[in-house]
Amino acid sequence: MKFCTVNGNEKSEMSINDRGFSYGDGLFTTAKIIDGKVLMLTEHINRLVFGCAQLGLPKFDSQQLRHDLTLVAKPFCHDVLKVIITAGVGGRGYSRVHSNKAESHLNIIIMVFDFPAHYEQWKKTGITLGVSQQRMGINPMLSQVKHLNRLEQVLFRAELDDVKEDDLVIMNINDHIIETSSANIFWWTNNQLYTPDIINSGVAGLMRQCILDNHKSTTVSTFSLPELEQADEIFICNSIMGIVPVKQYKDKALSINASLALSNALGKVIHV
Repeated sequence: MKFCTVNGNEKSEMSINDRGFSYGDGLFTTAKIIDGKVLMLTEHINRLVFGCAQLGLPKFDSQQLRHDLTLVAKPFCHDVLKVIITAGVGGRGYSRVHSNKAESHLNIIIMVFDFPAHYEQWKKTGITLGVSQQRMGINPMLSQVKHLNRLEQVLFRAELDDVKEDDLVIMNINDHIIETSSANIFWWTNNQLYTPDIINSGVAGLMRQCILDNHKSTTVSTFSLPELEQADEIFICNSIMGIVPVKQYKDKALSINASLALSNALGKVIHV
């Protein structure tokens, strides 16, 4: 970690009674810094506003956060910004009602990390993709929110660490494709672009939404592995790595040309 503030104070310690630590009561977003500016800053702030509303957390000052993130990013050239919002300090038990009102307020943590160097190579040459043996649960209460309860992703990542592939396709308990271990997934079949519906599972990625906004003919639906296995091209995406093509899915070699073209096109519309 290269930088950290908690509620505007430059430090990296918090109370052990914070509800984010005790219950995962909070949410986060992760953004890319390029030349001192946060890419898709408005979208990241809107994600946090949406997440707080979904989780029933108090509103935060979005204009102040925008100001703070703009200042934090200025000294950095090519790095990763992470914002965590927790429900703050609370007492024992799940209820927020019994939190100490004198101490209870949102905690906003801003951090900066090194950019993963291998992402640049991935974007140029593509990755290998397999299929996870584990399944994601169905949870419409929390789907699409980037909340702090990430134990499923921890387990998916532990599985990925033990295999040769660069990433794994994640399905839910109904065997519907949802995403990969840390990214959304798209594919082309016969020149038609497809991506899974994530209404009941998964994260609504900002890069995913950017693609949907700029490629309106994309089919969003429920898919299983047989549909993916017919794909001519596959790519994964998130707001840090951008669009990363898949050069090999299981034992099948794939083209990456359309993915590279889409990545170049979207690079011209992504804003700060």
